[in-house]
Amino acid sequence: MSTACLIANPAAGRDRGARELPRARAALAAVGIDDLRLTRGPGDERRLAAEAAAAGIDTVVALGGDGTWGNVARGIVDSGRDARLVPMAAGTGNDFGHALSLPTGDFPAMARIAAGAAFARVDLGWANDIAFLNVAGVGLEAEVLQAAGRIRRVSGPLVYIAAALPLLRTFRPLRVTITCDGEASGTAESFLAIVTSNGPRFGGGFRIAPGASATDGFLDLVTVRDAPLLRRLQLFLRARLGTHLGAAEVRRRRVRQVRLAFDGPPLLDADGELHRMSSDVIALRADPGRLRVGVPA
Repeated sequence: MSTACLIANPAAGRDRGARELPRARAALAAVGIDDLRLTRGPGDERRLAAEAAAAGIDTVVALGGDGTWGNVARGIVDSGRDARLVPMAAGTGNDFGHALSLPTGDFPAMARIAAGAAFARVDLGWANDIAFLNVAGVGLEAEVLQAAGRIRRVSGPLVYIAAALPLLRTFRPLRVTITCDGEASGTAESFLAIVTSNGPRFGGGFRIAPGASATDGFLDLVTVRDAPLLRRLQLFLRARLGTHLGAAEVRRRRVRQVRLAFDGPPLLDADGELHRMSSDVIALRADPGRLRVGVPA
């Protein structure tokens, strides 16, 4: 008999997790799932997911956003077990669900998925020893995430736009040497952002890699070279719409492995969680089919 639990992050989405918890619990109770495990602090999702999977739980429902879902995925990997992840949306961006067209905000529908057994084998990405479910990025993207944490009067996906607009003027580009899939190393160039994406969108709806698949065994590497201020603004707006890929400063590649070499240890965003890297080199790689994610029967 299958077993399932709910790991809920009440602080997700600026306490949206706490507000949505009664609705999530009711939907899950209706299908016989009443095992609730609440986070108490940052990173608890990973520990709770590892403990649940190691104890034999085979479906872990995660209530939160991309950060919560990514941490639960890491916990499942840590456990060495093959537990299934079922995401419920209560975060700021909630972008990963779009990679599988999941109705993450429809709690009764997600509860039915949790009570079933259907799944898709989803790729993970790795940035050195950090696993990511949806996206890993450096440059403007990571700085925006850091700045968003200081904004209090805006909520939801608009917080990313509010954080980005001032940074478009002040951001200092990164000098990076990119090597893809073992090709000959190139020369360092100046970049606004480098995003390695498993799914098609991030940042609360930015269509960074339209059509990207989380089940194809590849990552989508999107690089944006530096540009003057007005052009930076144009590229930012086009990324929101998904039309940036035709710009001269933007390049998209499907890759299995990428090596990024920086002048110093960069700030990395992995699924909405910030990491100051200890090395000036980031090795990114696809991990095909590593995680089971619940889908409709």
